[in-house]
Amino acid sequence: MKVGSSISIALLITFASPVLALSDEPVVIGEIVADPDLYHLKQVTFQGTVRQVKALDPYVQTSGTTCYGAYTFTLEDDTGSIGVAVLGVCGKPMIKTPDVFDGDRAIVQAQIFAPGHSANYGGSKGRVTVGEDQDKVHAVATAISRLGE
Repeated sequence: MKVGSSISIALLITFASPVLALSDEPVVIGEIVADPDLYHLKQVTFQGTVRQVKALDPYVQTSGTTCYGAYTFTLEDDTGSIGVAVLGVCGKPMIKTPDVFDGDRAIVQAQIFAPGHSANYGGSKGRVTVGEDQDKVHAVATAISRLGE
């Protein structure tokens, strides 16, 4: 029984690893923009050049907790561009600079929101709205790394 279990685990690792690796392969932005409903609410990895970084004012969640350091930017590659929001750190007053700057090359993991779907964070004052232009696909970053570091 132990030998069978060991073989099953070894086979699972061998065959599942390539599938797991494929899920982290970057998708070109043009594919996301061309068929946003396919990617809606999915976690996707994409890369490109950072443009239009904009730091946002602190915002207040409905619980009353203030969040700091949120920002937005546009990420572009040869196939298209996508708006990306980075949520703030909540509950701890701080000054946080963005993780990326205009002109940086970056790889981003984010949840995708198809047109017509927006994500609001915070209350009516200082609210961060992802996808204010609901005619375009947009993303909420979960991880960002600058390329070339």
